[in-house]
Amino acid sequence: MRAARSSQTAVATAFLRALHVAVGNEPYVFEDTAAADYLPASQRRSLKRLASLAQRWRTTYRPRHNAAADVASQVLVRARYAEDALAAAVSRGCQRYVILGAGLDTYAQRHSGDPDPLPVIEIDHPATQQWKRARLTEDGRTLPPAATYLPIDFEQMPLDAALDDYESPQFISWLGTTYYLTREAIVDTLSGLSQHSAPGSELVLDYWREPRWLRVNPMFRLGAQIAEVLLPEPLRSFFDPHEMEQLATEAGWRIREHCAPDIQNGRYLAGRTDGLRVPGFAFLLHLEK
Repeated sequence: MRAARSSQTAVATAFLRALHVAVGNEPYVFEDTAAADYLPASQRRSLKRLASLAQRWRTTYRPRHNAAADVASQVLVRARYAEDALAAAVSRGCQRYVILGAGLDTYAQRHSGDPDPLPVIEIDHPATQQWKRARLTEDGRTLPPAATYLPIDFEQMPLDAALDDYESPQFISWLGTTYYLTREAIVDTLSGLSQHSAPGSELVLDYWREPRWLRVNPMFRLGAQIAEVLLPEPLRSFFDPHEMEQLATEAGWRIREHCAPDIQNGRYLAGRTDGLRVPGFAFLLHLEK
């Protein structure tokens, strides 16, 4: 049973978004000015120390490319892609934002001062939401008024039973989650979202094709198996692009855009000198009703 705190991956993702703003090269891939608010005090202190270093030192000594840059690239690009797609979807008539597996997403915080903020529904495990809301308010901040928090323990309640039938088009993001779920859970979620979304609704998700290093290197495979035993969030599902498209269309969605890693890199990371590059197994899928 997960303790009443945010997941390890949610905290790590927030740290990477905050680190990019603290020490990353401009223009930022994704400028999350609120991510640091969720981090433990020790991590916030580390960010401040890193940010205080001279830019020349950071540029000179930061590695140009490594595995950490791959992970950071996925986190930043998928968030940027989703919010770019959200802005376009709102212009086409989507009237609320549903964040599935919200973790420590900060959209509602960053847009709380908008003249007419978009309604946001955050869906996640009750323990993660409890930790997030406590962390957000413990320093005297208030919860964003446009946000609604929907706690769901998917071991106890299927998504289909918790969602309402929203009569207007809505935009849904589902990021950083599919690879931790079973195939059955992914299919059920795609179908449930489709059934409860009006025509004109849109959905952005990310998924992984099985990484080559996991297929060909037995030591990496052994490491993944050990991690599955030791960590509460083991990797479970990988998909070929054609297979993922088939699952989505069978669930009632149409393909709006399918972004392979080279498309993501060309659109968001071209010309950068900071080592950011989406790895070859990380895909983005934009669907519509």
